[in-house]
Amino acid sequence: MRIAELIGCTTLCDRLLLVLLLVITGASIVFVPLYLPHGGQVRIEVRNKLLYKLPISEDKTIPVVGLTVEIKGGKVRVVDADCPGKICVKQGWIDSGAIICLPNRVVITVEGTPAPPKGVDATT
Repeated sequence: MRIAELIGCTTLCDRLLLVLLLVITGASIVFVPLYLPHGGQVRIEVRNKLLYKLPISEDKTIPVVGLTVEIKGGKVRVVDADCPGKICVKQGWIDSGAIICLPNRVVITVEGTPAPPKGVDATT
């Protein structure tokens, strides 16, 4: 089927539903990050053993087994890695969640106290 034929067979309700779903998706991209908690500490674990537990507010560069981890401006990233693919480097800056380097068995987690409730949560 050609696209023109597909558009011709949609009803007004189909088009309204599509617009509604696009609006909800756009709103979630904007509003969900406002309600997610931001971390207060960076935990760096190597082979399931805690190596560092640092405040995310303190700017620092740390060499870890095969990685260089940078904490700056309330965010953390892996600057350099000796692993193939360098997926951990490509992940970039994070202020919540985790960065995992499987070849080096390093887990960098941003954790902290959850933000106070604002009336609506980010549960989907």
